Amino acid sequence: MTPQRRETGQVRVQNRIDRHTRLVAWAKIILPIMALGLLSTLFLLSRSVDPMATIPFTQEDLDTRTEGQQISSPEVLGVTSRGDFVSLKAAFARQAAEDKGLMEAENVRSEIKLTSGTIIDLSAVRAEHRASEGVFTLMGDVSARTSTGYSFTLNAIEISLNELKARSAGAVSGQGPEGSIEAGELLIEVPEGEKDAHILLKRGVKLIYMPEQNED
Repeated sequence: MTPQRRETGQVRVQNRIDRHTRLVAWAKIILPIMALGLLSTLFLLSRSVDPMATIPFTQEDLDTRTEGQQISSPEVLGVTSRGDFVSLKAAFARQAAEDKGLMEAENVRSEIKLTSGTIIDLSAVRAEHRASEGVFTLMGDVSARTSTGYSFTLNAIEISLNELKARSAGAVSGQGPEGSIEAGELLIEVPEGEKDAHILLKRGVKLIYMPEQNED
């Protein structure tokens, strides 16, 4: 290689080194400035978010929840002197505005376990519970299902926790192993001379008998 070509190659290498050095020097200046710009943008965006807009409640919901004392996922339990077990669970409950001794609950489920072994599951849109009397009332699309194969729909039912006794408000309709049933009243009580509570239908009981058909 001639001296002239060697010098030309060295010049090119030196130029590349110089360009790389200048690029690194500019990067040390530009990159921190870009980082500060990004941080400033994030800060401005965070200040533009309304914190109240992220709360999944309307103002009406907030006002309702702050009107009185409210309990989330409450549960009421009771055992009768005979050993019948009664439980009530709800999505939430609050103290009634006009009656401080009354609690109101919504999305209610109740279970009654009789000493006879029968289990009754109930559900309702809402309920009222008066602790001083040991009574709660289920209201609104009340449904009742028993472990013996019966299901009923009714408008409302009042249940006593102190001594198991329940009475529907108005007529009931339902289904059982024998067919469809209609009655003017549904009771859960201990009949005279009996030791265990039973489900009783009274006042104009109508049974449409539908025997099971054996498949060939």
